[in-house]
Amino acid sequence: MRKEELLLNHLSPFLRDKKGILLPKLEPSLSSKKKQLKTGTTTVGLTCKDAVILGTDKRATMAYFIASKTSEKLHEIQKHLWMTIAGSVADAQYLIDILRAETTLYQLEKEKPVKVRAAGRLLSNMLYSSKLFPYEVGLILGGVTEEEGPLLLDVGAYGSLLEEKYCSIGSGQNFSYGVLESKYKENLSIEEGKNIVKAAITSSIIRDMASGNGIDIVVVKKEGPTERMFYPIKKE
Repeated sequence: MRKEELLLNHLSPFLRDKKGILLPKLEPSLSSKKKQLKTGTTTVGLTCKDAVILGTDKRATMAYFIASKTSEKLHEIQKHLWMTIAGSVADAQYLIDILRAETTLYQLEKEKPVKVRAAGRLLSNMLYSSKLFPYEVGLILGGVTEEEGPLLLDVGAYGSLLEEKYCSIGSGQNFSYGVLESKYKENLSIEEGKNIVKAAITSSIIRDMASGNGIDIVVVKKEGPTERMFYPIKKE
């Protein structure tokens, strides 16, 4: 149930008062009639032999209005753990702050990197506990640890956790999946993985008006520092 539905009148149209007179059906409140602005984006993630690669576009929209051409949809939770966001920006930023704080406290106490599955379970519990008033988000959590290796989690708004080799979330996901399904294979090199992510997001940018304005890509490696790069979209 969406938050707005709680404002609707849930009385049955067949209810009667004490005298048996049929009660009139009440109109929804003005708040429930407010038009919702739909958002759009494209986020992609995949696992390689020794890395996790995440990518997003840079456009943020409100219905048919482009609200930002430089939005940040790739966020560092820890050095070995990154997350992409789609949906409500405010909801996503709040979850990022909480997850970053909790995983930092864990690492200070345990003196070791937090596991990707542990961070995913923490995020899942936060989302599930609010499922009656859900966060309007779609998240991809990816990282590399010594015990788990490269790991990618598709995190749903109600707290579902799905381990995937590759996934895409957002209004442009259908177009990205076409590229991912056709090009992904096991044990990709990092360079091959970057090219696939770039091609998948480009496919969405071409066909989805809510995606665009460049491609952000981050490579979380098993060994060596994390790489981050930006690819502008060439105008034809």
